[in-house]
Amino acid sequence: RFSVSRNKLKLELQPRFLSLDGAYHGDTLGAVSLGHIDLFHKAFRKLLFKTDKVMSPYCYRCPFNRAKPERADAREYRTCNWECVGLVEKKFSAQKKKGNSYAAFVFEPLMQGAAGMIPQPAGWLRQTAEIARSHGALLIADEVMTGFGRCGVESRESRVESRTSRASRPSTLDSRLSTPFASHHEGVQPDLLCLAKGLTGGYLPMAATLTTQRVFDAFLGEYHEFKTFFHGHSFTGNQLGASTALASLEILQSRKSLAARANLERAFAEELETLWTIPQVGDVRRVGLIAGIELVKNWRTREPFALRERAGIRVCEAMARRGVLTRPIGNVIVLMPPYCTTREQVRRMIGALRDGIAETFGSERRK
Repeated sequence: RFSVSRNKLKLELQPRFLSLDGAYHGDTLGAVSLGHIDLFHKAFRKLLFKTDKVMSPYCYRCPFNRAKPERADAREYRTCNWECVGLVEKKFSAQKKKGNSYAAFVFEPLMQGAAGMIPQPAGWLRQTAEIARSHGALLIADEVMTGFGRCGVESRESRVESRTSRASRPSTLDSRLSTPFASHHEGVQPDLLCLAKGLTGGYLPMAATLTTQRVFDAFLGEYHEFKTFFHGHSFTGNQLGASTALASLEILQSRKSLAARANLERAFAEELETLWTIPQVGDVRRVGLIAGIELVKNWRTREPFALRERAGIRVCEAMARRGVLTRPIGNVIVLMPPYCTTREQVRRMIGALRDGIAETFGSERRK
């Protein structure tokens, strides 16, 4: 918005951005400036421009969630008054009182990755996007992880169902019903959409930044006005990467692929349900084909394992001995099965996790 405003409104603005606590958006200086994970970003603070952060909607450990732990996703049994949304409004209002405004609100939609696989409760994204819009800020959606169907091929509304029903029903999804981007699950249309990873299916490095026509037009003008976006990289527009992306997109949009991913998502959800009986599992967080399983010392109190205990690492090492490779984020085990994963492979994946936890901590079950 800084560039848009300078080009269209002729204003010299002090750029200011709002992002989420625990945010990670990449490793170039601009992206690092938007990040709020000290482990990654602290060493570079003196090189960065100042940004503001607001609390993530971490339902399982939210200070406003007064519900006792249950054997279910914390988003389902939370008791709060959307205080996390109110904090976003307060941030924007505080800027307004200073006679300033945020250039943009930057977020990962539906699921925050490096922060610990933190899912947003239904409605959070829509409400915060409306707040940002009302204050004139642009919306920047980082869908490097969440894009291209990773958060589910159907919208949230069409996926409201019981945990056990339709588990084995074959999919009849039509490509017109697919929801490739997480932002669209809540009807949010970002001004800038950041894509990578799934764009080429992982075969070649390729990224893209999509914009609205309004943002694009801000860089149009007469040659002597120099409105051009003079910023790029050596391999921008790489032909081989672009060809690979086109092939990947063609597959992703096919009916066969949509149906397979819908069935995979149901199998994934069904197998994850078996983890709730394990006492060291505090929360099972899933959005589409992304899952984070938070390991805890005491599920009744949500007491975490101390990092020095290396709980997540030890479980992942036990899984590796069973032929399943993954990694933890602290005490959170990350599972993101490839779209070509079979139902049997999903069973093996979750089985390796169950057995890995049992090997690490013992095989007792919740009472």
